[in-house]
Order: sequence, then structure tokens, then C-alpha cells
Amino acid sequence: MKKLFFSTLCALTLAFTGCTTYQYGARQANINRHDIEATPTVVDVKPDFSKRIEVTSSWQRTKEDAMAECQYMAITNYKVDIVVDPIYRLEVRRRKCKATLVGFGGYYINPRTQYEDIQAIQRYSRDDIEKYLILHHTEVLKYMNAKGEVVNIYHNDHNCAPKPMPKPEEQPAQQPANKKKK
Repeated sequence: MKKLFFSTLCALTLAFTGCTTYQYGARQANINRHDIEATPTVVDVKPDFSKRIEVTSSWQRTKEDAMAECQYMAITNYKVDIVVDPIYRLEVRRRKCKATLVGFGGYYINPRTQYEDIQAIQRYSRDDIEKYLILHHTEVLKYMNAKGEVVNIYHNDHNCAPKPMPKPEEQPAQQPANKKKK
């Protein structure tokens, strides 16, 4: 009787502990020791717009877990380095989340150290860099003087110039004309 009870208990324990759960993480380099330094690496991303990615996660406890699973599946299943321009569709049911990711595959190319990147940028004039930023980044604002020359650039995240654009001067409010009918 003891053997039957013990066998049944072992079988039930195995049956209930056979479930597998997964957690997905992102690439990162955390270095907690101050005596170790990592050389920052700069890469360019080459998007492959012919490689459309669409993956759906399993049901997860949080939307962050569902989105991380989608990222993991997209990178591993489609054999890409990064998902370019990802958009998500989230489905929430009974406190569980399921995500669908749609995007394009991308590959890291031209790896170099941050120092090498800075040396390459120094070959260009400040005017050339400012013109590039104006043309290719919509978040960059330009301020022109009366001659039409760019004299100051302000970027929301990074100061590319010593000061932001000046605020426009306030105009005094005009009173509306009173029209009386006689």
C-alpha cells in the first residue's frame, strides 16, 4: 500500500511540475565594477525592407514580457540582429497579455569604437553636420538670421548649440472693433 501511495505521489508531482515557463531578455552590457571599463562600440544598421517580420507571443503576465518574447522570437526566428521600426498589437484577456510584433529585419554593419567614430566625424565641418541634421532629423529646429543663414540649432535631446532658439516677442493684443448698428 505504501509503494502504491508513494508511486502515485511521485507521478502527480512529476505531472504538475512538468510545466515550462520562459522569460526573455534584451541585449545589454551591465558592468557593475568601477575598475572595469568597456569600450563603447558604434555600429550602423542596414535595414532589409524585403524581410518583413511578424511574430506573436504566448500569453504572458505583463505586456513587457509579451513584447520581450516577440523581440526574442523575431531576432532568433528570422536570423536578424535588430528589428527595425517595430510596432506592437497588444491583446489583454483575464490579466494576461499577448503581443504581436510587425517590423523589418536589420543587420549590424561597420562596427567601430566610439573613438574611431569621433575621429571620422572630425573630418566634417560644423556647418556640414548642422546641414545634415536639419535635412535628416525632423526633431532638429533651425533658426535663421535675416540673410537666411543658419545661426543656431537646438535639438530636444542634445544641445548642438550653446543656447536654444529665442522665444518670439509678444505682440500686444488688439481690441476688436465695435460695430454698432443704428
